[in-house]
Amino acid sequence: MTENISNDHIGETGATETIGIVDEPLGKAGEDLLKISRYSNSLVKFIKNSQTPITVGIQGEWGSGKTSLLNTIYSELDKANLDPSTKDFKVVWINSWENSMMATPEEALIKIINEIIASLIEVDPKVSNVKKVKEAATTAAKGILRVGAGILAGTTGSDVRSSGNNRVDKMVIFVDDLDRIDPPEAVKILELLKNIFSIPGCVFVLAIDYQVVIKGLKEKFGERTPENEWEFRAFFDKIIQLPFLMPTGSYDLGNYVNDLLRQIGFQDENKIDDEFVSKTVSYTIGGNPRSIKRLINSLALIKIFNEETDDDDDQSQEQMDSTIERQLLFALVCLQIASSEVYSVLTRQPNFEEWDEDLAFSYTQKKEEQDPRFKQNFDLLIKEKIFDEIWEQALYRICYANPRERIKATDLSRFFNYLKESLGEQCDLPNSIALALGQTSVTSVVATDDVERAPKGSYKRNYAVGFEGWIEEVTLRAKGEKPKPEIIDLARSIIDLWKGPEFNAIEWNKGDINEGSDIRYTAQASLFHNRKKIGKIGFGHVGKKTEHIEFQVLKNPGREHQIVQIGNIVAMHERPYIIDREEKKVIKGHPHNIQFMVGKIQINEKPGNVGVLFKEGIHAGENRDQLLNYNYIKKYVDTFKDGRRDSKAWTEAADFLETYFDESNRVVIK
Repeated sequence: MTENISNDHIGETGATETIGIVDEPLGKAGEDLLKISRYSNSLVKFIKNSQTPITVGIQGEWGSGKTSLLNTIYSELDKANLDPSTKDFKVVWINSWENSMMATPEEALIKIINEIIASLIEVDPKVSNVKKVKEAATTAAKGILRVGAGILAGTTGSDVRSSGNNRVDKMVIFVDDLDRIDPPEAVKILELLKNIFSIPGCVFVLAIDYQVVIKGLKEKFGERTPENEWEFRAFFDKIIQLPFLMPTGSYDLGNYVNDLLRQIGFQDENKIDDEFVSKTVSYTIGGNPRSIKRLINSLALIKIFNEETDDDDDQSQEQMDSTIERQLLFALVCLQIASSEVYSVLTRQPNFEEWDEDLAFSYTQKKEEQDPRFKQNFDLLIKEKIFDEIWEQALYRICYANPRERIKATDLSRFFNYLKESLGEQCDLPNSIALALGQTSVTSVVATDDVERAPKGSYKRNYAVGFEGWIEEVTLRAKGEKPKPEIIDLARSIIDLWKGPEFNAIEWNKGDINEGSDIRYTAQASLFHNRKKIGKIGFGHVGKKTEHIEFQVLKNPGREHQIVQIGNIVAMHERPYIIDREEKKVIKGHPHNIQFMVGKIQINEKPGNVGVLFKEGIHAGENRDQLLNYNYIKKYVDTFKDGRRDSKAWTEAADFLETYFDESNRVVIK
């Protein structure tokens, strides 16, 4: 399928149409990115050689690509018309939805009849009995709404006789979008087509889902049950001589989705591999092209947010590997579309391995246990590997409480396990998910009342105004527990230092664009310089016996990015690596935020000591090209894990990791 996509042109004047995907089917000459040409080719061959009259039913859920398949068949028949050895195919396209717009059901039926009859006359102007059939069909259209197709009283399309001057081998009539109109009306159209236009030389190709037929026949047969299922099937089989189910399970999702991702600029050198795309999609939104288009449009918007978001967002400063970030953004938007309910649970607790029965209860109130079948199902499932962990069982409970979510439980468990398997060793997965949730929340559809405070992890930041506003924000987040007065005084002295002549920082207001230094209050107080974060301070263990100030500040390239001790303050690596050379094993560590060092400031510490570190941080921030980055450290880690032990590169990697992250390897400032 091809779409109208290209890179964005933010800042251009005038209206453009260059971002995202239009939810339109594949054109009649579109590229087969889903790789289903063998199916369309087989249907074309069948239509070319089948006896007539015959009706082909293209089945599939709404958005599964039925119209695209019809367009492909239409295109191939058009190509056949260019072959001088054959008579032409007359192809007719009837759009049920368009005919039903701004029209009564009766008017819509008559419009469809007239379109088909006009095409018959075009094929053979001398065709007999057309007037008689047209009159009878119009009468039927008016009466079928009341008494059904039996009103035709024996006058059908079989009364139409060719004059022998017909100009084509076959007339192929495509009827699209039957599943977009009311099911009862769709069923009436089917009855009408069957009773009126069973004409030699005619092939009907209908885009209709069996589920629509079932809904449309409820008035006639009642609710479908195992006992009356045969009545629904008999009606369908009477209309449709060849059913064809859209092969969504055979779609080349990796190829299709990656092509769309490339076109919106989401895929570049940090390519998400086809396997990750294919598995993630199959566990979440499935092969429905309409859902995939929504996915791509959401990612296009998120990409714009990433490019436009200012550096004043504390969470946006948290960095992770670009490829992992892309994978998580892709995966979380897939989850968001597949199950807004489970996505909502994840926003509340990004570490899904900590989900438990209490969390499930907060969502379901044990509604799932009211179903008498739940216990039996649950007892069987927890014996299976896919639901043998506590968090998986909590997921099952959450899904089971909602019948629409229930059928997704197994695939969603596979989805989360696949994330853990494919990304868990490459990053701090819970933290990375939390960061990615902040970016994907802008496209979330949530049926809830507006709240004053922005949700955790969203792009919307809860900014406090001034130092006192910050203390109120911290107290609110600590459920009413206020930091100790002496800790507040220590924090105030550091803020005053930032405002002093060495830093000249001003208090930032949301929307300001400042050059120089400014202070921004959220859960922490952050120091920015030239709109880039230098570091932050925050309150540790609020409400508990031991309180202190926690800080984070950029490492100084001039000191070889080493950790620093000044006074009683020790600024350490945030997540230092510890390795086992003998086993070639990384025991712990992660390069997340490797450009920062962290530490604690106790009561009675001199604010000037931490001021020295922040002063060096500003200098480091002005030379950002010299800062350590994720990929620099990861290169050594990958070499250590995967390289040959007898190679020079492996020895250098092991030496670097042991030496650089040795806590005794520090600079002491007096």
